[in-house]
Amino acid sequence: MPIIIAVAHQKGGVGKSTLAANLSAYFVKNGTNSAVVDADIQGSITNLVDTFGENDAFGSIRLIPRTAYDRFEELKDRPEDILFIDTPPYLSTDLDDIFLNSDYVLVPTKISPLDMLAIEATIELLDDVKEKKPELLVGIVINLVNKSEGFLEHIKEHLKGRGVIIQDTVITKRTEFQRSFLSGSIFESPDKKAQKEIAELAEDILMKLEGVEQETIGTPVESSVEETADAPTNPVEETKSKSIV
Repeated sequence: MPIIIAVAHQKGGVGKSTLAANLSAYFVKNGTNSAVVDADIQGSITNLVDTFGENDAFGSIRLIPRTAYDRFEELKDRPEDILFIDTPPYLSTDLDDIFLNSDYVLVPTKISPLDMLAIEATIELLDDVKEKKPELLVGIVINLVNKSEGFLEHIKEHLKGRGVIIQDTVITKRTEFQRSFLSGSIFESPDKKAQKEIAELAEDILMKLEGVEQETIGTPVESSVEETADAPTNPVEETKSKSIV
């Protein structure tokens, strides 16, 4: 049974599809059987793979298209070790089913007041779902950050008050994230800094699934993409052995 991680936000333009594809690609590059599930009606990842790839693969992106399953609970019977679901960018009836069949929900947000207001609806929906599935973990990742922005610490404090996990990793706004889709994922690009951020976020999620608590927010993990290549070939094996699904 795979670990299932949904990437969700009711607002578009927060980098949801980019994160889902690249997080899955990170595990593929490290020898883990991973794929991204395109449940977004816009089908951005499906269009990308259909246009530039073949056999539901493009670079290190492995795709499970919406036509590959009828119900989201069927994903639990998939052979992969870890799945990332790219969800619709609005509140739909599918989200309840997706969340109920997930182990972790990653909510990306940009750091503006309007984005903070928009995230509340997603968190409220997740609060309702957690009444049915209390073990569901919810993490917020601050995404598309310009280093010059001074609003970051204020936003972190606001989110901490919502009682959800704040991912330790912050993802910087980089043009290479979009440019890399011409050849696959960020791991087919030369941008080692972008690769390192995705690697740190992926490992951060695994740590949260394993129940490792961390006090700091936005503190980089002491690792690099090159170092993770020396890790076990299946970085989710230990996590899967714990009772999280």
